[in-house]
Amino acid sequence: MAAAQGRKVHFWPHDGAFAPITPYVLCTWKADPRFYAEYPTPRAVFSLGAGVDHLHPLRGRTDFPVYRVIDPDLTARMAEYVTFAALFLHRQIPLYLQHQKQRIWDPPDQDAASSVRVGILGTGVMGEAAGRALQMIGYQVSGWARSARQNSPFPVHAGKEALPRFLAEIDILVNLLPRTPETTGLVNADVFAILGTQRTGKKFFINAGRGETVAQKDLIAALQSGVLNGAVLDVFSPEPLPADNPLWGMDNVLITPHVAADSNPATIVPQILRHVGELERGAIPLPTVDLARGY
Repeated sequence: MAAAQGRKVHFWPHDGAFAPITPYVLCTWKADPRFYAEYPTPRAVFSLGAGVDHLHPLRGRTDFPVYRVIDPDLTARMAEYVTFAALFLHRQIPLYLQHQKQRIWDPPDQDAASSVRVGILGTGVMGEAAGRALQMIGYQVSGWARSARQNSPFPVHAGKEALPRFLAEIDILVNLLPRTPETTGLVNADVFAILGTQRTGKKFFINAGRGETVAQKDLIAALQSGVLNGAVLDVFSPEPLPADNPLWGMDNVLITPHVAADSNPATIVPQILRHVGELERGAIPLPTVDLARGY
């Protein structure tokens, strides 16, 4: 690979290079736990992807730092997906698809983006980028985070006590939360019941964070009962989504197979190699990840 600049880059298990061959570990998505068990203590672990929950075999290890690579390409892809999903729901594309099948010409009333409130659960790098993209179109954007955020381009509610107030003013809820002990199952029936209670009109849900953060039975019930009018879902628990799951058959749901933001080796490998060079010069390339906290 030209981007490797003379270094050996191995893609386990694709090239069969399982034996220790470098002092670095480049973590692929959901690597076999044997990889960590059989590898010697690395100088650093660089985690690919948007989350770090796949690194659970490393919890409790304190003998090396873990870095989550912040890839601008990955961030841009997530912003693209969230923008697409919001437009898909707000602009009533499912209705148009039904009308096309039935050969019906019946233009519905259409709200302007400026009248739609979009709320983002999780306002890290990707959440902020998605919010900025939505603001460019004209949506009213707000966010929710576990702790206060400084210099955010949109209002951010912080802490569990602020969650109900945040939810009540939202038309489209976007979940970009990482999977942590605190967020697992956080998006549940209570959340869906509060969503948009201070608003009029339809209520929608977008999940491009982690499947485990959503109580799936509550989500299905909310979609079946009309508490939610529609959803765009990219992540699930378990994955792949079982063929008998009711979500597959819902006309008001769009399912995508965990493709919102895939890592691109062409952009992420050169970035990691730059960080390796920084480590070798004694610099700290990125903020470290707290695996116990989950981010």
